[in-house]
Amino acid sequence: MFRKMVVAGVGLIGGSLALDMRRRGLVKEILGYGRTEANLKIAIRKGIIDGYFVSEEEIPSDTDFLMLGTPVQTIVPLTKAFLPRLKRGCIVSDVGSVKGEIVRGMERLLPAGIHFVGAHPIAGSEQWGAEAARENLFMGRLCVLTPTRKTNRAALKKMELLWRRVGSYVEIINANRHDHILGVVSHLPHMAAFALVNALDQTKLDGVDLKRYCAGGFKDITRIASSRPELWRDICLLNRRAVSRSLGTYIRSLERMKRWVDGGNGRALDREFANANEVREQLG
Repeated sequence: MFRKMVVAGVGLIGGSLALDMRRRGLVKEILGYGRTEANLKIAIRKGIIDGYFVSEEEIPSDTDFLMLGTPVQTIVPLTKAFLPRLKRGCIVSDVGSVKGEIVRGMERLLPAGIHFVGAHPIAGSEQWGAEAARENLFMGRLCVLTPTRKTNRAALKKMELLWRRVGSYVEIINANRHDHILGVVSHLPHMAAFALVNALDQTKLDGVDLKRYCAGGFKDITRIASSRPELWRDICLLNRRAVSRSLGTYIRSLERMKRWVDGGNGRALDREFANANEVREQLG
């Protein structure tokens, strides 16, 4: 499928994709790019990549697949740095959790003959780095592709086939719609988890370490607060409209429940909790 793949940002997603592509014979050679040489050496040791480079100017000119797994704010600028050495026919893609700004930036940047297909495999976790990469991460998981009218059809079909070959089922949607959806189901929960952990930290009881009393419920709901801070800073800023809208809805829900608690309105709380219970059951 590809001769030479470069993974920029060899972490959970990019590294796992490289492992699956190698195991399935979808690529002949894989090189890694990153700022942290220690992480790239881990990727070598785990058999994720065959080699690596740390300067943008070193990207091989015969790269035919560039996969960007770096923080979302860096994707377009990093592609611009790679661009002078990319050859005609190269497919560029990403795995970012925000799509609208990236798709628009790439379409402004890339010349005819170099094809961008935005992708978001919904298979992340709070883990990061090459150490977190594993085979079959995408098996049975959704991967969203966000083409536009300008997207090269052959490149789109090739990316759709790639994600299906590593076990994903693929959905094609508009980039802005993707961002609205993910603002609700992914970005808002991360903001809530960060806020909840910080609320714990900011609540002071003399002589009491509240963390000692946190059991399964608190740990389960805040697991994603262990995610990489700079990654989520960039996601929230790049998708700020959708994130702000979702936060507004969530804050109004909290304020409504606070009024019911303050007013002793058990009936309203019961209805709210019962509705949440029913919806949660539908998630499986």
